Amino acid sequence: MKLFTISILTAVTAFTLTTAAQKGKGKGGLRKQSGTQGNYRVTVVEIPENVNSGFVRLKPKVLLYRPIETSKKKLPLIVTLHGSGGGRRDIEQKKWQGAINQLLKTENPEFEAVVVEPQSDGEWDPQSLQRMLDHILSENPVIDTSRLYCMGYSMGGKGTWEWAMNYPDRFAAIIPKGFIPDLSKINNMVDLPIWAMVGDKDSKPRVEGIPAMEKALKELGSNKVKISVFEGANHATAAGRSREEAGVWEWLFSWAKE
Repeated sequence: MKLFTISILTAVTAFTLTTAAQKGKGKGGLRKQSGTQGNYRVTVVEIPENVNSGFVRLKPKVLLYRPIETSKKKLPLIVTLHGSGGGRRDIEQKKWQGAINQLLKTENPEFEAVVVEPQSDGEWDPQSLQRMLDHILSENPVIDTSRLYCMGYSMGGKGTWEWAMNYPDRFAAIIPKGFIPDLSKINNMVDLPIWAMVGDKDSKPRVEGIPAMEKALKELGSNKVKISVFEGANHATAAGRSREEAGVWEWLFSWAKE
């Protein structure tokens, strides 16, 4: 009788644990991440077909983070672009990573913003990003369109640079990191605030290209460009160093388009 009772209890416990685990999973058995952290809520936004039909490599779902409570009538927006391989993961598994982690730190409570994280199956396409962002702005009137920012590392840094290079009036400021700058349309970017970052042990085209970009912009009259070069950092370790750089949020949020 005791053995029968133990067997029943074991079966009930196993069923309860399995059910609880399944409740935390979405399609395909992937565990869903929490919808809120601190004062932020995240939602998966599906870009409608009439907008996404022209996308090149850009996926039709984005993560959108927004403060739950705020005293501000308008909020700046940050678009953060992932690096190579970031488009292969299920979007549910990408929640609460990247720039949002920095905003959630206790020392950054005053830096409230809407954060958008799209996904791409390959290199970022500026025109697709334009269409995506236009849709996000149309659906979120709380966003201050004079304070749009973009940042990214590696492929995300390249995407940030090329988006701003092709649409120089889109952003109030950008932070491209760990990328090789294309200088073919640099004349368009003279008035854009830019903070670029790279490790001094990264590849030669990046290590030499980013200072060359700064020099070229200053020769054209820019006084809004700056760079950080991380001593002893290669392409992998410079990513972490860039997240620890002091004064990034103060600098970024200080810029607004006239």
